This record gives sequence, C-alpha cells and structure tokens, in this order.
Amino acid sequence: MLAESARQDVVAANLANATTTGFKRSVATSSPFGELLVRSMGMPGRPEVGPLRLGSQVDGIARIDAQGPLRFTGNPLDLALIGDGHFTIDAPGGRRYTRDGSFGLDANGRLTTKEGHPVLGVNGPITLDRGEVRIGADGTVTQNGAVRGKLLLTALAPGSIAAEGGSLLTGTPQGTATARVRQNHLEGSTVNVVSEMVELIRVMRPFEASQKAVQAQDEALQASVTRVGAAG
Repeated sequence: MLAESARQDVVAANLANATTTGFKRSVATSSPFGELLVRSMGMPGRPEVGPLRLGSQVDGIARIDAQGPLRFTGNPLDLALIGDGHFTIDAPGGRRYTRDGSFGLDANGRLTTKEGHPVLGVNGPITLDRGEVRIGADGTVTQNGAVRGKLLLTALAPGSIAAEGGSLLTGTPQGTATARVRQNHLEGSTVNVVSEMVELIRVMRPFEASQKAVQAQDEALQASVTRVGAAG
C-alpha cells in the first residue's frame, strides 16, 4: 500500500504539471522485499513449499528526460531547446538549470526567467536594448546587428537532476550540451494526460485490493480474539 501510494503521488504531480512549460514526467521505480522460503513441517520428504514474497518498496523517482512538443508563440524572447541541454540560470542559491525558456527583460534590460533570475550567457548575464532580437540555433544573441552574447547551455548527469521549485532544477554538469535553440517557441510538458489517468487507475486498483486484504485480516484477528475471550 505504501508503494502504490508513492506511485499515486508521482502520477498526481505529473498531472498537475501537464501544461507546465519544459516539464518532464517522472516515474516511481520499485523493487521487491526479500523473499522467505516457506517449508511445511507436515510433508515428509517434500518440506519445501516455495518462496513467499513480502511485497514491494519504492526505490526512488526517476525523471524521464524526453523531448517535449514545441509550441509556436511568436514572442522573440520565448526559447525552446531541442536535444540534450538546459538553460543556465543565476539563482540566489547559485547556478540552477531549466528547460522553461519563457524569458523576459528586467528593469536593467537583462534577460531573465519568469521569477526574475538572470539567464546566463557564456560571458555572464545577457543585456539587451530596444530593438529586434535574433537568437540563433547555437544560442548566439544578436540585436541591431551586434552580438549581445551567447546562451550558456549545460548538459547534466541524468541521475543528478532534481526539481528545486518553480521551473528550476539542480544537477551536476556533465559532458557537452548538444541542444539547439528555437526562437519564438516554447517546449511543452512531456505528460500525456490520458496515459497518466490510465496509470492512476492502475495504481489505485492494487492499493484498494491490498486495503481490503488488510481489513479482512484485521476482522479475522478481531473475531479470533473475541471467540477466544468468550470461550475463556
């Protein structure tokens, strides 16, 4: 029941982020508890009955790093990544990463996230003026014919990625980012609502079955106690 409850929490989180830009769905990974070898004391020559499994436990939550669908917005500061890589953000706690490219400008003209954190370029934060902005597939930012910087794209070790809050991620840089930047687009969530609803139903059925088994065992124990007490 605990394992199915943890899976239900993961599915619920996926459904809650079905429309979140750049969100990657997660799955709960599980493994069985150790097995017991059941032996019968009343079967001479054939004592072994077989293994008894004691249920499963959740080992962890794995983030499925698949490519999300692209959506055209027409906003020149909306950026989507195609391939392996993350935008690098200068957050209060240090460098953080995101696939959410719905950027804007702060009062100083710096390129920032929705939360107001500066988006880092190879040489630091990128500052823009008024005028048409063009961002190439390699992340080079130009305005009025002048290069304003190049987006710092970071590849992260898959097992190190963890959500911190909002759209920010933590992780350990590893390798070289191969992602291409698509201007005027945003990357959608990888959550398929229909599939997650089916998974939610699948998770709830064994949970309810286990719950009924526990209730039946409790009722049997209660009946045994009551009868033993009455007989005494």
